[in-house]
Amino acid sequence: MRKYFLLVIVSCFSFGFITAQSIGDTLNALHYNLHLRDVNTTSKTISGYTEITFVTRIGGLFQVPLNLESLTVDSVVVDGLQHFFNQAEKTMHILFANPLAMNDTITATIYYHGQPFHEDWGGYHFSGDYTFNLGVGFVSIPHNLGKTWFPCVDDFTDRATYDVYTTLESGLMATGGGILTETIDNGDGTTTWHWQMVHEIPTYLVSVATGDYHAYYDTYPGLEDTIPIEIYTRPADSAKVAGTFVNLDAIMDFFESHFGPYPFEKIGYTSTAIGAMEHAGNIALPHFAFNGGTSYEALYTHELSHMWFGDEVTCSSAEDMWLNEGWATFCELYYLEELYSHESFVQTMRAKHKEMLLKAHIIDGGYWPLNNIPQDVTYGKTAYDKGGTVVNALRAYLGDSLFFESVTAYLNHFAYQSVSSEEMRDFLTSYTGIDLSGFFDAWVFTPGTPHFSIDSSRVTPLGNEFRVDIYPQQKFKGADFLAMDVIVQVGFMDNHFRFQTDTIHFSGASGHSVKMIDFNPVAVMIDPFETACDATSDNFKVFSSPQEYTYPDTYFKLYLDACTDSSLLRVTHHWATPDPLKVPIEGLRLSPYRYWQTEGLLSDSFKARGRFYYSRGGYLDDSLILSDNDSIVLLYRVNSAEEWRMVPQEVLGTWMIGYIFVNDLQLGEYTLAVWDKTIVSTSNHTLNDLNILVYPNPSRGVINFEFPHKSDYKVRLTDEAGHELGVFFCTGLRATWKPERAFKGIIITTIFDHEKWISTKKIVFP
Repeated sequence: MRKYFLLVIVSCFSFGFITAQSIGDTLNALHYNLHLRDVNTTSKTISGYTEITFVTRIGGLFQVPLNLESLTVDSVVVDGLQHFFNQAEKTMHILFANPLAMNDTITATIYYHGQPFHEDWGGYHFSGDYTFNLGVGFVSIPHNLGKTWFPCVDDFTDRATYDVYTTLESGLMATGGGILTETIDNGDGTTTWHWQMVHEIPTYLVSVATGDYHAYYDTYPGLEDTIPIEIYTRPADSAKVAGTFVNLDAIMDFFESHFGPYPFEKIGYTSTAIGAMEHAGNIALPHFAFNGGTSYEALYTHELSHMWFGDEVTCSSAEDMWLNEGWATFCELYYLEELYSHESFVQTMRAKHKEMLLKAHIIDGGYWPLNNIPQDVTYGKTAYDKGGTVVNALRAYLGDSLFFESVTAYLNHFAYQSVSSEEMRDFLTSYTGIDLSGFFDAWVFTPGTPHFSIDSSRVTPLGNEFRVDIYPQQKFKGADFLAMDVIVQVGFMDNHFRFQTDTIHFSGASGHSVKMIDFNPVAVMIDPFETACDATSDNFKVFSSPQEYTYPDTYFKLYLDACTDSSLLRVTHHWATPDPLKVPIEGLRLSPYRYWQTEGLLSDSFKARGRFYYSRGGYLDDSLILSDNDSIVLLYRVNSAEEWRMVPQEVLGTWMIGYIFVNDLQLGEYTLAVWDKTIVSTSNHTLNDLNILVYPNPSRGVINFEFPHKSDYKVRLTDEAGHELGVFFCTGLRATWKPERAFKGIIITTIFDHEKWISTKKIVFP
């Protein structure tokens, strides 16, 4: 009695110490022998025992904690002797009379039974006559759910080997990861299935599924060995396996050629009621995915890629889940290029990237850095979709050859370990010789997404070459931050629509890069082939005849009315704040969120209309359109040197959602804006002022005027002192004025329509 009382006192002291740190800080599991002795689909219960061998990480332990949820411990045996234990909520403790020292190796056998826990997705499930586990939960925090069917050290970093013995009624089957080493006929109408996993993995990646399964066997000629393929389905679905996995060998070729040899004993899939889940060597794939076709090919490719990204090398914390899911998302997209076409990859990546830019911060409740995502959205769009596009951005940053070489080296270096984003950054920096601090700071450690554009460019002939001065600009979507050490591709286009590409480097808000090329470019574009995955959605198309064309993922449609010669038009939807008005106008607000850019080479015969989409309530324009007092309009400018102005347009829709049509589409920039009708409802002076274009500014000797419609215009020009320099009249849409003698200073243009003042503008003559 006294001895037990002392044990309880010491155990309480030890418990307070252990709960101050994770179980994984206290001990390291080396091996699990899991014995499921009774899997009862009627009562939805399991019973069995687990023999766990572990080594202590600290000394002075009077108790050893293990994770176990919703199952009842019956007894604990260590070295042939029963031990006291306690159990509370999701943790049990094995009690020791004498303290364990650091690096002690202990084998404990825990007998348990009960109805296992599961949430809607993760946990241990019963589905009719089938049972299976899914190793993580979306709702459960922590997410790891190995503890729902055996006592364990349940986190992302503790790795062990496994032998899983499952005893079932003969005629049923148990599937698992690793290799099936034996099936034992117990002579009592039951059979024990013994699966062995010799590679060290975290508990959430070990698996079991039971039921009436049909096995499909094949092999894959891997880089290092012939790898078994084992696919387990319901008997009714067995004929669909070959068609479902018709491209499995080609997908494996893709993975091994890009990321190195397959890291586990077999390629395995098991059909389960819900999924999918990347259990090592035994992927849980939902029944509906076994349909005899390739419609779920991307799903099983995503899970297969986890054998490298997530299983071989695992994120060290839930907050770093992009290291698992972001890389798998990239793989499920990039394999399309290898199996199908470059265009199929580009289109799918573009759509994924647009959806991420549009929705991730809304669905996930904010902009989050990839390495510190809150656990209530661990498995959200940030980790998956932003993670996948950031991997593609890293590929562009390093270039294909160095990217795949260094990532393969990363997988080899950290094989069967857990890593952080910082460790990935440091390894890739060391291996490539390229300092990736700037890239990771901007793309991984900061919320949101960088945005790149070209503010202006200038071409100067120099002998047989042309000097191109490029002035890039950077903004940032979702954070007050500017990336350093930016590397982004630029394209120089000739008049035959051929591109020559190069990269420019800059840091901060703006930069200047000089390139020498051997032809005179008609256009200079940033990231023309959509590799950067910055805060833009864009694509280009060559036209040679009239047609209607919707530019994917840009919220823009082209109505090409006339085109006899070929034209190239690129449309970019910028997920960034447009430049502000140079002279603010009361009652006029520009979009704080997005704008469009049209660029390319248009023939003289090119005549087109453009349709621009606006929407309040569709994640797009909620910060612009605040109420029905806001009147939506579209503004235009040729480039950043000019002021935004109105162009003739037609709005089709309500104040909340609709389209704006522009009848004469031009190259330049377009942005949404709203007039606050409570401010400008009685005056159209500011509207007229914005409609009139006076340029260039500064001027080198000539002033051009463009009017919104034909009328009787009078233009009076004065200097700052009010001295009249000239007066002219115009009844058309355009006019030009030139001073009679050389002039330096500021000229003030005052414009009247039918003798009524409508606009005043200042033009600088340097």
